[in-house]
Amino acid sequence: MNDNQKLMYILIILFCLAFGLYLIVPKVNDSYNTYKQIQEKQAKVQSTQKEIDSLRAQKLAYEKQEKSSTKPVYKTDVASLDAMASFGIMFEDVIQAAKYNGLKLRSIEYAQNPPDDIVSQNVQSDYNVCAVKMQLIGSYAQFRSYFDDIANYPYLINLDKISIFPYEGDKKILIADVQVNLYAEKTAEQKAAYEAARAAETQGDEAVEGTAAAGAIQGAQ
Repeated sequence: MNDNQKLMYILIILFCLAFGLYLIVPKVNDSYNTYKQIQEKQAKVQSTQKEIDSLRAQKLAYEKQEKSSTKPVYKTDVASLDAMASFGIMFEDVIQAAKYNGLKLRSIEYAQNPPDDIVSQNVQSDYNVCAVKMQLIGSYAQFRSYFDDIANYPYLINLDKISIFPYEGDKKILIADVQVNLYAEKTAEQKAAYEAARAAETQGDEAVEGTAAAGAIQGAQ
């Protein structure tokens, strides 16, 4: 094969390569552009999905808040003047829920009509309030499950105060001071007794004021 033939073959090969590149490069560019478009669309889909998840979370939070704010207040069918009796099985429900979730009850105490409760401050004439103060011991998962049960309780109660700190011997174990406020509608007897006590208190104040005024007049004379 002479030099002219070799040159001819080389030219043919170069022409084929150039023609091949001419055909392939646009396809590669199209593929790359398609790949970029797919990535952009996937990013948009992920962003949209995050927005949807956020809206769903907001909707669930709103529904939970709305559900909590519209819960009925417990009302016993038992006619009694004892305010503590008006809470019925609510005490047992709150305590048993803690035990059911595996929490250990270290201490418990009760306080009627806590002064910092908004119901006690404003509508004590219609409702009884009892603060159940407990010290509980357990894991994070156990406390979370217990607080969910309190939030989903069918009657209006309030997880009023929570103070949590780890156990010194094992940081995985938590100790929590928890206050749950219970609410119950006063019975007819309790309402009547409350109004009578208020009327007697008002009359007593008026009598004291009248005595003081009479004493002041006599002193002036």
